Amino acid sequence: MWTPASAKAQPVEEEVITEENVYDKPDETMGFFPGQVLKDGYVFTFLLIACSVLSYAAPAPLSDPANTATVTYVPRPEWFFFFYEQMLMFFPGYALIAFGAVVVPTIFIGLLFAVPWLDRGPNYSPIKRPFATIIGLLVIVVVLLNMLLAVSRIMNFPTGG
Repeated sequence: MWTPASAKAQPVEEEVITEENVYDKPDETMGFFPGQVLKDGYVFTFLLIACSVLSYAAPAPLSDPANTATVTYVPRPEWFFFFYEQMLMFFPGYALIAFGAVVVPTIFIGLLFAVPWLDRGPNYSPIKRPFATIIGLLVIVVVLLNMLLAVSRIMNFPTGG
């Protein structure tokens, strides 16, 4: 290998890495302790304070206590299961509930797990990897659309009947 160090090119020795000298010159890296630990600690502290302030400034609304004597109560899932509940609305009837509750989510999860093996390209750019980009966007759009449909259904029918 030649490098133009001056007007006259001089040969440069190429280092051969063997099992004996592989640990002689470590790569130029940042030490994990204390630098990275402090940075993580600062971010953790900031997020903890932000969550504490938000929970104090805008507390979560609590509903009335459960009344076991009523038959008009409509149970609702937590917000992170809204998309899943809405997906079950697309499959009415007892025969299709298992399909909507088990088969469709399993296909989505299996597709997400299979993406690294289906798209083995060396590029990191989403533009150069259309298959992985389309699969990722498809999953995100389906989850967000189901979430928005469930929220709109709950906002339009707050009491459930």
